[in-house]
Amino acid sequence: MFPHMVLIHNQEYNSQRLEDVEKEFEKGFESLRLSAEEIRGKKVGIAVGSRGIDRIQQIVRMTVEAVKAVGGEPFIFGAMGSHGNGTARGQREILASLGVTEEETGAPVLCSAQTALWGATGQHGYKVYGNELCDRFDAIILVNRVKMHTDFEDVTESGVLKLMAIGIGGPAGCQNVHTLALKDGYGTVIRETAAFMMEKLPVLFGVLLTENAVHELDGIYMERPEKFLETEKRLLEKVKRGRMKLPSDSIDVLIVDEMGKNISGSGMDTKVIGRVYVTGQAEPKNPRASRVVVLGLTEESHGNAIGIGLADFSTREVLDKIDFAATAKNAVASMAPAQGKIPCILENDREAIRAALDTAAIENTEKARVVRIQNTNQIARLYVSETLYEELKDDPEIRLLEGPSALEFDGQGNLKPGYYGKGDE
Repeated sequence: MFPHMVLIHNQEYNSQRLEDVEKEFEKGFESLRLSAEEIRGKKVGIAVGSRGIDRIQQIVRMTVEAVKAVGGEPFIFGAMGSHGNGTARGQREILASLGVTEEETGAPVLCSAQTALWGATGQHGYKVYGNELCDRFDAIILVNRVKMHTDFEDVTESGVLKLMAIGIGGPAGCQNVHTLALKDGYGTVIRETAAFMMEKLPVLFGVLLTENAVHELDGIYMERPEKFLETEKRLLEKVKRGRMKLPSDSIDVLIVDEMGKNISGSGMDTKVIGRVYVTGQAEPKNPRASRVVVLGLTEESHGNAIGIGLADFSTREVLDKIDFAATAKNAVASMAPAQGKIPCILENDREAIRAALDTAAIENTEKARVVRIQNTNQIARLYVSETLYEELKDDPEIRLLEGPSALEFDGQGNLKPGYYGKGDE
């Protein structure tokens, strides 16, 4: 009934990582050549989003310490659009789940979902909304990762520009940007909105972070606002060159052990699974998975299951974890209602995988081309079916680790944990 699986290591990716984070941070901070007058005696807001970035707690803490060392008074503030269910409490909970608390970073954490209309851009007349907390600060520092976005492709995608336009924009700004993007495209709307914000806000500098293909910190770049656009373009190209992909473009069934907001803004990285489901955005040409099964929702998602609609099948256990209000709010704000839809629900993992195999148009399910991953962030080590491994085994980038062996289920019909690791672990 079920194909036997082989554990492999997919080696074709960027695995370089920062070994001395503090040294790299200090190097970047010194490169800014800030004058004492720019920080001393000022209230400095440090904008932090909702993403689970590698070493984010350490980066925020070092930013706080750097501000204090020059005589500034640092405050951390949530900049996450509609995430956290669009409430101050929800934002605080997300930051705490990332380790970004006053106790761990040394600065008060402020959160607010209240936004104001700041004006309109000159070129297209886009309305611009901003978080009320910004009025309290004399200077602002932006901290975010530069990465590919799950819903669109452009010369800039996720980074400090998006942190401003959508993150600092709060629930109203988030909704506005997503609405405008359906007509003019995300890249255009985000860049123009962010440019307006840089004119209005006292942005001092940005801490732009990059991660390698297994989501370990591999770069810290600090730039003044006038270099944000140029640097984001360059860093995004670097990230795209080093990204990891599934080992095959043609898959009968893709099994995803867990999805969640701490893994991707859309629960699963759309570029990895080959599904976007956003109006106006082209579907990826590859990979092509006939059926996608999701078996878990991370605790860090706090019930927000945006992206569950990208799956064909899931389980009652996942369904019971969903906060429908939070999921719907995210789906509406991001103009992606299809990503918030509920897939076909089965009683347990065994039944969900069986249903996927039975509906994938395969004559012999034991010969199905199946891929099993922990999540879309960790695809260096993954399982593939025997049939698929036979197609891949001559690829020098593919290394056999163990197997073949049968899929193992517990007494409740749930799949036993896989033996995953990061990179070469």
